[in-house]
Amino acid sequence: MAAAATSAGAAISSMITLMRKQSFRSDFVPLMDYSQDDTSSENLEWMNKPVVKYVFRLTGLLSFISTCLNTPKTFEYHPFLQYTTFIIDIFCAIILTVEAVAKMKTGGLLVGDSAYLRDRWNHFDAVMVLCIYFSIVLQALELIYVVNKYTYFTIIRAPRPFILIKVLKTFLKFELPKSQIKSILQRSSSQIYNVTMFFLFFMSLYAILGVQFFGALTFHCVRNGTDLNNVTKSDLMIPDTYCSPTKDGFTCPDNFMCKKIDIPRNLRGYNGFDELATSFFSVYESASQEGWVFLMYRAIDSLPSWRAFFYFITMIFFLAWLVKNVFIAVIIETFAEIRVQFQQMWGSRGAPS
Repeated sequence: MAAAATSAGAAISSMITLMRKQSFRSDFVPLMDYSQDDTSSENLEWMNKPVVKYVFRLTGLLSFISTCLNTPKTFEYHPFLQYTTFIIDIFCAIILTVEAVAKMKTGGLLVGDSAYLRDRWNHFDAVMVLCIYFSIVLQALELIYVVNKYTYFTIIRAPRPFILIKVLKTFLKFELPKSQIKSILQRSSSQIYNVTMFFLFFMSLYAILGVQFFGALTFHCVRNGTDLNNVTKSDLMIPDTYCSPTKDGFTCPDNFMCKKIDIPRNLRGYNGFDELATSFFSVYESASQEGWVFLMYRAIDSLPSWRAFFYFITMIFFLAWLVKNVFIAVIIETFAEIRVQFQQMWGSRGAPS
């Protein structure tokens, strides 16, 4: 991993150095500039002014900061930020809407080569604007106590941090022939697609295996004489312990018995292997290497331990190690190829004067 990170750092450093060297060439003509939107139309000349670009850049950054501040603890410690983020979101929504409307008015919405919805960056901007509007409506309903704070509706704020891409896009500038950029992107996207399919295959495989190997783990150690229709926390072992009714897993100590108890999801958690959807989520959680050991201990206590050992060891190997390293290798290869393209182009142009 250290070697991979070093290689990636070297590739990025070389790219930056080469791009800086290009600026010394007085006869260099930019062949492709991916840093800005296509605003070559006469009606959009005002969008190419430095002040306007800085405003759009600042808008994306403000929206990102507003999303970072929108947390329960932040508003609990600093209540005034609840109104501050609301005002910032309204400001960002207005600025980004003006940008989108200007592009639609000039190029059209659907008809024409320069139509707004024919550009993928415009698709991205439109999704970000919609997320901001949804967030504004949700926060307004929260402020007037129509909707409880931090309900499931807050999931609509999840895509908003991606607006940082809009900020970074204004700083990145690739001066390469369009054919070379297209070739690099096609090759890298194909490799990323293959890695993604590889990852989803193992995710689906282990989700199905989890349901078949373990199923619903519902046996717990409870005190002798417990009313199974009215189980309280004081009736369970501390901490709550899973057990096996067939003596293949954990055996409850004296004064406790192993019984099947149906504990609600909001109390026992939303992971497990009850059905395919929950199992898929549990596999994803385990692949992130966050909390997977608790799932393994639960399976060891409830069923023969060899199942848990085989399942989790192989899953961590394929999903958490193999796929991760393959993905890192693809990223490093992409950066290395871009560096080679810059070196070849720089060599064909000669040394700087």
